Amino acid sequence: MRAYQFPRSETVRQTVVRRFGGLDCRTHETKAALSRSPDMQNLIAEQNDFLVKRTGWRTQHTYGAPIYGLFALPDGTGAVVHAGTWLFCRLHSGTQTVLCTDMHAAFSQSFTVGGVLYLLDGHTYRAVRRSAAGVWEAVKVQDIAYVPTTTISAAPTGGGASFEAVNLLTPRRINTFIGNGSATQFQVDAQGLDAGAVTASVNGTPVAVAAVDRVTGLVTLAAAPPNGNGLANVSIAFSKTVPGYADKINKCRFAGLYGGKNDTRVFVAGNPAEPACDWQSGLYDPSYFPDTGYTRMGTDSSAIMGYLKQYSSQLVVKAGGAQESTSFLRSYLMADDGTALYPLTQGAQGEGAVSPRSFAVLRDMPVFLSARGVQGVFGTAVAEQRTIRPVSGAILPKLAAEGGLENACAIVHEGRYYLAVNGHMYIADGQLVEEDGDPAWFFWSNVPAQCLCVLEGRLWFGTADGRLCRFSLPTEDGAYRDDDAAINAYWRTPTLPLSQWGRVKTIRDVVPTLMPYSRSGATVQYEDENGKLLALSRNMDLFSFKTLDFSRFSFRCLPGAVSYRTRWRQHRVPLFAVRIGNDQPDEPFGLLALTVRWTLGPSVI
Repeated sequence: MRAYQFPRSETVRQTVVRRFGGLDCRTHETKAALSRSPDMQNLIAEQNDFLVKRTGWRTQHTYGAPIYGLFALPDGTGAVVHAGTWLFCRLHSGTQTVLCTDMHAAFSQSFTVGGVLYLLDGHTYRAVRRSAAGVWEAVKVQDIAYVPTTTISAAPTGGGASFEAVNLLTPRRINTFIGNGSATQFQVDAQGLDAGAVTASVNGTPVAVAAVDRVTGLVTLAAAPPNGNGLANVSIAFSKTVPGYADKINKCRFAGLYGGKNDTRVFVAGNPAEPACDWQSGLYDPSYFPDTGYTRMGTDSSAIMGYLKQYSSQLVVKAGGAQESTSFLRSYLMADDGTALYPLTQGAQGEGAVSPRSFAVLRDMPVFLSARGVQGVFGTAVAEQRTIRPVSGAILPKLAAEGGLENACAIVHEGRYYLAVNGHMYIADGQLVEEDGDPAWFFWSNVPAQCLCVLEGRLWFGTADGRLCRFSLPTEDGAYRDDDAAINAYWRTPTLPLSQWGRVKTIRDVVPTLMPYSRSGATVQYEDENGKLLALSRNMDLFSFKTLDFSRFSFRCLPGAVSYRTRWRQHRVPLFAVRIGNDQPDEPFGLLALTVRWTLGPSVI
């Protein structure tokens, strides 16, 4: 008699995702690492590499024009908002004052020196500072510009020694002379003087000017100054406009601070009339730009796009596209006579920048946006091709498909690089490094930012339709809404062969492990060659009087990790993927782990 043989039980296997990395759009979805996702949005990594839904943003104020710039005040009491042609001072209390109404309707950038915020909008160079009355005001820098002493110790007939270069921002100049006791006429170092006032002083005391020959530059004083006995005792101030000088600075669009080991000078560039040229300021004085302090880098066919500080050097990045270097390294030298020199080293030809507002430093790594993604700077040997290399390969297909990259803006906040373009945001997490050494990248949708700023430790942005918005803290009411819109956050596994490509599998169930919240939930979808299948949609609330809702009443009170099974089988699948997320308003969501339980079936036919 034959013995009865019981069927062998199937061995239940499991695949567990314990660590969550970032987005990977570059690798085929069947080849991506288990921890990375080919499709995810509106999530960010928290401590210990688990994912949480991002908080939402809320409109704080609406202006009647696009917001082109948003900058923190130097003393941290508020912000300066550039909306249309208006410039506002907005304090943290919400009170606002108008600083000026003739701003250029284009993106602006800023820098701070000595407690003063300087703005570059491509039309007028401005300074936002405290007035004598203690209130914030915006003034044109050319109205308060430093007046240089261009010639010193000259004889009444002229000559003398050159001292300071002409300031591009102002026509005003000063000459000093050594009086001989009898001369009343003094020849200044320029001809064709402006019609503005010519003033004089002797030993610091103002004296009368009797006549001015503006054609020749001869100034006649009402009385002869005393003999200076070899010391300059006469000072004459006059104006000599050189057409186009002030516009060289006024039309610049961005700046970089540099001075060797410290930031003692400002370098500005972005003038469309001279795209390959930059200008340096005086020592600790952004109101003084000597007419001799300019540098031309390459040809005008490739414009300077921005500055990066790398150790004790400054990297100047150009747009590229021409047969020339895309980067130059500026260093610092002190000449024997005490003059500061800033020699340049030409770099290798590589990827150039596309957006002047994308330059930032992420955890000691300078980064900028190019047509081939975000580039990182890894040293000062600019002649070596690998000194500048891409750090966003994982998201390049998605980022490269974006239009208008030249309008992208970026900022670094809490160890992350936020890059906003076309209502999307790409985030590089400098604290979460992938297997290839690049930072983990995340993608957020429905963030209509066109300028970014960090105020009071929180991320703010301005929009093209004039809204000033702020990201919420998780503890705030309505923190998980974008104004009134729900946030759709999800994460998808790679397409999984589940150990063997040549055999079909039976998916027993999927077990997500979620963060506990007083009000939350998750939707789990299976994905295979037949499309998507809803496996489970479930509320996962903790009991809380604050969010009590009898339609979804919960007795769960322990704030520990929550796991549950979908209890939905999927038969004869060769490849399998899981999508899990939350798209409900006012509901946080956190994904700690994901387990797929499955058994092997027969070979694929």
